[in-house]
Order: sequence, then structure tokens, then C-alpha cells
Amino acid sequence: MDFESLMASAMIDIRHGDHRDMISPAQWLLLCMNTSMSLDDATHGLAREGFASGFTLVGLRAMRGCTTLEAAIRTVQHLYSLTSHSIRMDLTTSHDQAIISVEADCPFEDDRAVLEDTYLSWIYMHCMYYLGRSLPVIGVTTRDHAHFNMGHAHYAIGSPTRHGRCATLRFAKSLLSLRGVARADDNPHWECCRLWLDSGVANDAPHVLPEGPTRLAMPRISELALQSGVSRSTIYRRLLANEGGSRQQRQRVLTEAAIRLLRETDDSVEAIGAELGYSDGRSFRRFLKTATGRTPHELRRSVLTDSPQVDHQVRQRLRAIGKEVGY
Repeated sequence: MDFESLMASAMIDIRHGDHRDMISPAQWLLLCMNTSMSLDDATHGLAREGFASGFTLVGLRAMRGCTTLEAAIRTVQHLYSLTSHSIRMDLTTSHDQAIISVEADCPFEDDRAVLEDTYLSWIYMHCMYYLGRSLPVIGVTTRDHAHFNMGHAHYAIGSPTRHGRCATLRFAKSLLSLRGVARADDNPHWECCRLWLDSGVANDAPHVLPEGPTRLAMPRISELALQSGVSRSTIYRRLLANEGGSRQQRQRVLTEAAIRLLRETDDSVEAIGAELGYSDGRSFRRFLKTATGRTPHELRRSVLTDSPQVDHQVRQRLRAIGKEVGY
């Protein structure tokens, strides 16, 4: 399949010079599926040794029979170890954190970084499917020096992205004991995609936030504890021991609130900044540029699809592919 046909199959209109060359998370998923299916290779033709495109559906089905998140992750890890030498996945623990790492075997280093990042995103979506909600991730590392989210929220996982020796995601170790939701759906691949699309993680949108912009500025301790997977007393101790932790959480919530208000209202940048506690538009713009790497204008125009109808059609296609062959 040539490039233009591949884009068209994902309902991506190739135009450059304005925001229409941006794609939605649903289009990104459809592009990945179409690439995999056209090659019948779940590594998108990037690995030294591929494997069948429908295999990952097996992992989602296997997770449903696991009693804890740890068992579910280790089951997927074991399935990959039996199927291919191209993708190696490990779950380790260190102090109070759990770490999922992904290593790919590719002929080219650039392809290796891309494939590892893709599979790290995919295992995150697996965990979301098992839990029925977002997994609160502390941070993401990538071996890609030029990753476009470096220093900012990861496009698929929503947590800060840093450079490291391998691709990893980290979350609270206590979350490994969580039990999954009961599932009997006949299209687990689509349900996995739907949960991710609806979570808001991929949209820079809030996925666990209280209502009302005035409450967003100071999250409740109980909400921080729920997102972090630890007790309220632990949150208090950490905040007292390290004031930077509270500032970071406040910055994250303010950023999510600002993005939502920019995209969902026609209020001026100055008005939104004032609502979130900034005395002038310049300091608010500087805050957003530092936190996201983009200006308020860029964030406002990045509504991820021009037409709700297009997004609906993309989702319908994702659902149909999941029903027919999996991914």
C-alpha cells in the first residue's frame, strides 16, 4: 500500500500549512491497525521478526481471567515471550514503584525507538482495559532523544516523558494488587480502544477531574491519593517532605483545566488566565508554553478533528476491524 492510500484508509486528509494536517487519536489508532493488517505483522514491519497482526487480541482475552493487575501484566509478558523474539516485555518493582519496560529487536535504531514507544502505549491500553479506567502513570522514558513529547505529557499515556536507556512506564507498586472489572464483551479490541479514546489521556484533556474551573486549582488530598494508589496519610507525608510534589500536581491540574477551557469556550486567554488565578495574560501564556510547549492559540486550534462526523466514521471502522479480525 502506498503512502497516500494508507493515509486515505485511516481517513486522514493530507494537507499542510494549517491545523488540518493534525490527526485525532482515533485516526492514529486506525493508521496503526491498517499498517499492521496490510502487512499481517503486529510490529508494523519494523522488527527483525514479525508476528501475526491478530495476536494482541489474545493478550486482551487472557487478561480477563487474571485476578490482579500484576497477574494480568505478567500474562501478557509471558505471551509475548512465547510468540516472538522481537518484543521483550518485563515487569519489575523498585521501592514503591512498578516498572514496565519494553525492548524491541529492529534492524534500525530509529525504528526500534518507534516500535518500543508504540508497544509501551499498547500495554498501557491493556492495563486500562483490565482496570476499566486509566492507570495513573508516574512517568514515561524513551530511548528516542528527539521524541516530540520530550519534557511534556506523552501523547498516548499522558505522563511526563523523559529520555532513558530503555522504554519504560512507572506507576505506584500498590496498584499491582488491583482487581480488574468483570468483562464479557465480544469485541475486546474495540473496547480497549474505546476506553482509551474516551479517557481523554490522548487529547490532553482531563480524565479524573472535579467539576468547575475554580475547584481545579487545588485538588483534594483524597483525589491525589486515589490517582496515586496510596493512602491519604502517605500523600500528606510526601507533601510535607517535598513541597515540589504539591507544586507539580497543581501545575498538572492547572494545565488540564486551561486546555479544557481553551477548547470548550470562546473566552479570551486573559479571561481564562484570570479564572485560573493568573494576574495577567503574559504570565498565563508563559506558564502554558513551559508546561505544554505550545501557545494558547496552538492549544485552542488543536481540536483533534475538523468534523465530528469524520471521528464517528473512524470509530465505526475501528469497531468493525476489532470485530472481524482483532489487531
